[in-house]
Amino acid sequence: YGVFLFMGLSSLGGIQFWNRILLFFQQPSKYPKTIYTEHMEKKRIHMYTVFQILFFSLVFVVQNVKAVAIVFPLMTMLCIPGRLFFLPKFFEQWELLLLDGEDEPIAEWLEAKERSVFEYEESKRMMMMEESDSTSDEAAVEQHA
Repeated sequence: YGVFLFMGLSSLGGIQFWNRILLFFQQPSKYPKTIYTEHMEKKRIHMYTVFQILFFSLVFVVQNVKAVAIVFPLMTMLCIPGRLFFLPKFFEQWELLLLDGEDEPIAEWLEAKERSVFEYEESKRMMMMEESDSTSDEAAVEQHA
């Protein structure tokens, strides 16, 4: 048991589920910089973690109760439709992407977000320039009058 215990404990730091459980016991200002802590509300992160704990608890209980242990594989398989159909009722797609998505789609989401922020700032800058042009035109008309 010693080798497996050591391997399990040494790998806990790299498991996102474990790291999100630890967020319950940390001050929000001390959260590690991850994609989901930077772009999501803390309440939403915790809500997702609670859902995962519930799924895990159900599977664990079914596994350890001898009378229903035979349906353990079915319970494990039911986690997939739970993720695909149940969780989207509570979370936006981009939140689910940040919480459990693959690296490539997350990078694409970040690029799209940066592009939209840049385009928004550009349009805002253009509107401010147009407003300053129109106020200077009005001032010039008032000087001639």
